[in-house]
This record gives sequence, C-alpha cells and structure tokens, in this order.
Amino acid sequence: MAKIMVIAGGDWQIELIKKAKAMGHYVICSNLYEVSPAFPYADACEVCNVLDKEGNLRIAQKYQPDAVISDQSDIAVPTVAYVSEKMGLRGIGTEKARLFTDKGIMREFASRNGINIPKYKVCKNAEDALDMLEEFGRIIIKPLDSQSSRGVFTITSVEELKEHVEETISYSNREKVFLAEEYIDGDEFTIDGLVVNGNHYPLCISVKEMYKQNMNISKTQTYTYSSPNHDYDLLRKTNRDLIMKAGLPFGLTHSEYRSHNGKYYLIEAGARGGGSNLSGKIVPFMSGIDNYEYYIKSVLGEPVDEEPLKNLHLPEKKAVIMRFFDFGEGTVKSVEGKDFLLSSKNLIDYQLNVKPGDELKNPRYGRLRPGHFIIGNEDYESLKLEAKEIIDKVRVVFD
Repeated sequence: MAKIMVIAGGDWQIELIKKAKAMGHYVICSNLYEVSPAFPYADACEVCNVLDKEGNLRIAQKYQPDAVISDQSDIAVPTVAYVSEKMGLRGIGTEKARLFTDKGIMREFASRNGINIPKYKVCKNAEDALDMLEEFGRIIIKPLDSQSSRGVFTITSVEELKEHVEETISYSNREKVFLAEEYIDGDEFTIDGLVVNGNHYPLCISVKEMYKQNMNISKTQTYTYSSPNHDYDLLRKTNRDLIMKAGLPFGLTHSEYRSHNGKYYLIEAGARGGGSNLSGKIVPFMSGIDNYEYYIKSVLGEPVDEEPLKNLHLPEKKAVIMRFFDFGEGTVKSVEGKDFLLSSKNLIDYQLNVKPGDELKNPRYGRLRPGHFIIGNEDYESLKLEAKEIIDKVRVVFD
C-alpha cells in the first residue's frame, strides 16, 4: 500500500480517488473547502487552496506521501509538480507543468515545432490588444492560465474589449496578463490520451457543439472513432507529435483543436484529463483502457504493461454523447424528468444539481452549466435519438 496525495477535491477528482483506493492505496486529499465533494472518498482530508503551493507542500511533509497527483484541473498541475519536486517524488517537473498550463508558452512552443496555432499576442491591458482587433475584426481573449473557460470572450469591438478585459485578467493566476488571438472559424475538437514511458497514445476524440448564447462553451461533445467530415487520423498524429516533442514523461493528456481549411489549429494542451468526467468515465468506455491505473502506477514508478497500448485497436463502433443542459434563465419552480434520465440503459454518468429556488442564468463559463449527462453504446444513430429524448423529458419549470 502506498500513500497518495490528491490535490483538488471537487467532483471530478472522485473517480481518481476511488481508483487509488481500489488499488489498495491510502489517499490524502487537499481542497479549498471544508465540505468538498471528494473528501468523503479519501482517508485523510486537509483544507488548502489548490493554488497554494507552500500550503500543499506542508501537507505533503506532514503525511509523507509516495506520490502526488491530480486530474481534470489545470490549476492543480503546477502545484502537483512543485510539491512532487520538493518532496523528491516522481512528477512531470515544474517546467513541463508551466508549458502545459501557460497558454502563451505553449503557443510559442507549438509554433517552433510546426503545430498550427492562431496568431496571438500576450497583453497587459486593452490597449495592447487593439492592433489584434484591428487586424482581424474578431478576436478571442482568455486568461493565461485558468480553466473551465473562465474569462474567455469573443470580441468584435473596442467597447466589448474594454468591458471584458479586466474580468479576463482577473482569472490569470501566475501573471496578470491575458492572451488575445485571432478567431478561427471551424469545428472544435477534444482529444484525450495517455503517456506511458514517454510514449503517447491517443484514446478518444470528440467534436463540439457550442451554446448559442456563448460560443466559447461546449453544449454537446460527441465521441466517435472516426468522422465522415474530418480526418481523425491526422488529428491523432498532430496531437501525438505535439505531446512527444514536449517530452511529457507520463500521465494523462487533454488537448483541444479547431479545424480550418483542412488543418488543425491548437487551442490548448493540458497535462491532465478532460473535465466533467471525460477522463474518469468516457476515456475508459471509448478505449477500453484503464487510464487511471496506468497513471497511478506510472507516478509511483511501478512497472506498467505497455503492450496493450502498443497493440491497441480502438473500438470503431463505440460512441458517446456528453450533453450539457440548456434550461434557460429564471427562478426554478421544479425539475422534471430525472427518473427518466436515470432509467436510461446507456447512462454512463450525469450531474444535475438544480433544485427549486435556484436562479439559473446562461452560463458565463463551463462550471456554471446546470448539469449534464453522458450516454454511450455501439449504435450512434440510436444514441442520438436517446439524447434528444432525454433533452425533451428533463426540463426545468420556472416560476
């Protein structure tokens, strides 16, 4: 039995903690709130901000863990790397952590290594971004190192830029600057994978549909082996080239790209799995690979069997739909249809934390979406019909 410290204790760390426990390990979890969703699943819990590197180091010194890990949280990656280094434990290193969490550094790296990226500029204030807005007419502004699309806005005028820039900067953690980049038309994709012994293996791909009220937040992510409209083999190769050139030694990966004129443009690349239980539930379903077991064994320095990955043939018929609810705005009177959702034989996971009296608004970033469901099977056409039926049945009645 090893002692494993998990930094961050929200909903999306629960599956990682459960896997570590199932493997027979003792788990310490740190998170900002005394009542954190993942705390009941851990053996020991400590209250500490994920961003507080020294505070988390003190917790590690107290418990002397054999490994420090996290998942589905960009802001936890630098802290995990820092604590691991200070404790002399296996990790990806603080430099790799910065590469995979600082969007400016990652874009510079990708550009040097032949990966297509939008034209961009690191800015300190609205005035710094005016030349980008003038050149392209429509730009995206985003924090340098945040998560869940916090502070991400599409900008088409000087007025919009001035309205949103302070909020965007407020979500940058390491340095109070922001990224301004050209807006690229085209479908957006996620690709999740796994690095074992320095070798990268792509495990699943989704194409996104965005909220009409906020085109920077995904409403639907559809996971299939291939696409009639896009070259997924090219996307796998593009992302594998990026991860391999970055030299990530082990762990989970989550990247996002846009397609434009037959090319894939990097939007972001993370040294962690995708959120909303993408890495916890969807990746194992789509690939048949227990990615968390590989991750935990790798960080502990235990031997891993790489042959199943080297000989992996991804299931060509499997499909998953992850659909976020879009209830609209208002004061919730009642929620209908949850029993219908729970009766789905294809249900993989769901979250629906909406109750009477809640005030719903259109989400400004990902974590404000009112819930989602994940369904999967080997018949994509029937899955689409089921998703539509769930959306029709699960609804909110407003006062």
